[in-house]
Amino acid sequence: MPTSPRTRGPYRKGVERRREIVAAAAQLFSESGYTHASMRELAKRVGLSQALLLHYFSDKEDLLVEVLNLRDASVAEYLADIADSDIATRSRKVARHAAEHEGLTSLYIALSAEAIDPEHPAHEYFADHYRSAQEQTREPGADAGVVPAGVSPELVTALGIAVMDGLQVQRQYRPDVDPVAAVDAFWELVAAARSWWSLTAQDPEIAAGAAPVPLITEHAEVDASAQGGTEDAVLQGAPGPDGATSPS
Repeated sequence: MPTSPRTRGPYRKGVERRREIVAAAAQLFSESGYTHASMRELAKRVGLSQALLLHYFSDKEDLLVEVLNLRDASVAEYLADIADSDIATRSRKVARHAAEHEGLTSLYIALSAEAIDPEHPAHEYFADHYRSAQEQTREPGADAGVVPAGVSPELVTALGIAVMDGLQVQRQYRPDVDPVAAVDAFWELVAAARSWWSLTAQDPEIAAGAAPVPLITEHAEVDASAQGGTEDAVLQGAPGPDGATSPS
């Protein structure tokens, strides 16, 4: 039986070594941040000389792009079982991934700000990242009825991405922020808007300019005094389980 070429052994070891270096870099960047992490410390962690480390990766920025690719692979694996789901389902799971992988999330947020500069080595990565996210979530969101009729699916998708990124930034300053609950609240608002659009299409009086139906969810706290009345007054007009409103 013919044997595999001898070159495959060293090649395979080289691939495995690169993966080891990228994994160690992700850990180091998570602990020290990108700016303060050094190639010297990374070489020490993986048991290589700094010169040999540079044989695998030309510089720290080159390595950082690979770390971001590792992050993307981690997210893709996490979402594999819901690949064909709508944008709401996908973004909820992305939020859970961000909460469970805080080191990679912190690195992602920091670099995304640095990479605004078109000359930054990760600029194209983030440009491609956002384009890809838009393309992957736009059509499933529309097909699943998540997006209100008459509203651009592209716009709703962009808003969903902005919410997710914004929550990840907030979490760097406020660890108590629950990104999963916040994403749930956002998609509840989108669902409420979809119901409202549907209602106005069916009821000419509402479409002609009647006041919007107030919506109260478990994520919203009502300050009755700020509304100029009692909580009961605020709740009047809110839709019931069957879609009917409470008597005024």
